[in-house]
Amino acid sequence: MAYVNFSSLAVVQTFTSPHTMNAWGLISTQPYRKVQPISTDGTTNMFMILCAARASGRTVSGSYDDGTGQLYTLYLN
Repeated sequence: MAYVNFSSLAVVQTFTSPHTMNAWGLISTQPYRKVQPISTDGTTNMFMILCAARASGRTVSGSYDDGTGQLYTLYLN
């Protein structure tokens, strides 16, 4: 398992459902990525970052798991 970093990309769309830890983000130049479901609070916090970036027009940086494609870390720029 390797983590791939990305920097200063726009959030195009977000998606969530009422199912446990099911949050997704469409980040520019990348496919839809699921937030890695490690914990309920972590999934909620990362989804809030995705939504805040989308609403404000700010970008995000972070990393995703190369094996699963899931978002592992996020930073609001």
